[in-house]
Amino acid sequence: MEKKSNYLFVTIDGGGNIPPVLGLANGLRERGHQVTILTEPCLEPVITSLGLNFISFKEYFTRTDRKEDICKDWNATLFNQPTFDNILFGPAEIVIKETLQAIKKTDAGILVMDVLLPPGLIAGEICNIPRVILFHMPEYMPGPNRPPGVMGLTPGKGIFGRFRDRVLMKVFNIKLNSYLPKINKIRAFYELQPLKNLSDLLHGADLRLIQTTELFDFPIKPVPKNVRYIGPILDDPDWANEWENPWTEDDSNPLIVISLSTTFQNQAAVIQSCIDALSGIKVRGLVTLGLAMEDELFSLPENVKLIKSAPHSQVFPHSDAVITHGGHGTIMRALSFGLPIICLPMGRDQKDNAAKVVHHGLGLKLSKKSSPKDITRAIHEILENPSYRSKAKKMGMAILEDCKAERGIMELEKLAWINKKVQEPAPNQLP
Repeated sequence: MEKKSNYLFVTIDGGGNIPPVLGLANGLRERGHQVTILTEPCLEPVITSLGLNFISFKEYFTRTDRKEDICKDWNATLFNQPTFDNILFGPAEIVIKETLQAIKKTDAGILVMDVLLPPGLIAGEICNIPRVILFHMPEYMPGPNRPPGVMGLTPGKGIFGRFRDRVLMKVFNIKLNSYLPKINKIRAFYELQPLKNLSDLLHGADLRLIQTTELFDFPIKPVPKNVRYIGPILDDPDWANEWENPWTEDDSNPLIVISLSTTFQNQAAVIQSCIDALSGIKVRGLVTLGLAMEDELFSLPENVKLIKSAPHSQVFPHSDAVITHGGHGTIMRALSFGLPIICLPMGRDQKDNAAKVVHHGLGLKLSKKSSPKDITRAIHEILENPSYRSKAKKMGMAILEDCKAERGIMELEKLAWINKKVQEPAPNQLP
């Protein structure tokens, strides 16, 4: 019987990252591997309910309430990203120390770090075990053929476009490397060689797993040797309640779903604009609020219903289009049902996702400040132009094929197998 492996996943509740991260971890558990999650106390119930082992952060990321806003990035700008200080690099020393402790406690053989916590890879380096960085969304690192992420740009074309991308790559690395002295000071403490660039943390990982469909992304060319596209995981959030269709079967008006983020992004005004856009037109509207907005009050026209949550897997089969902030999970689930999309990105990776939606002809991108009239016009365009649904169905087929392949599990099992072979003594070294 094949020997099973021991994996340590390190993550936090950033909203849309949890279903794909825990989905992959649980897939390994179902195949008999030992899987432990180092994360926040607020996630203990869902982790233990899946049969995964749980270890809590002690000094940082100690929330017991998932609604508490730790990102504090709702007013972020291109050059002011609070998540860099609050999450990615600010608590680096604690993340590395507690990841190191968890590796030793569990005797983990493979370390899988959420892309929100890249410094934790250093703990794997210290322990000399394989290191994996897990992107729950498309690649955001720049490359020779593409600009860096979070800017909402498509790859530049022609001389000037490629020049723009090279300049932006330098700007991106300058911003990233502002944290390099901090990281190298930690590395020196653990007697590790300094990094020349902070991006080397990711480039030096054994695997860079991208949880999206390659067809949807703008892949780096040439492909970095550690990059693998493993497809999305379409699991619904653990907090979504069961849904019953409130409309009668003879109501044939198109159903528009408004779903704008799990976590706080100051999105109440945007939600109200989307609701107002449905007033007076022959559609049905369903607003799913999520954890961050479930206690907010909104003004509703007769054709719109509002609920705290609902599994997309239950709602989307009855739907005709989705209005979203552009979160990767919502987009992937919508496309898996062949639904066209209207994106109103508010930050993080959402501008990039919206740019890809537009580039592939899967829907439209609007400003989060769009008026209800602008949103109404976009709804009419999406519903009346069949090309959006046709292209969404085609992309959805690719997404579903990726999901069936379970490449993430295959890559992690392969990495464990290779590591065990490397560690096995040669025949002439056996006692």
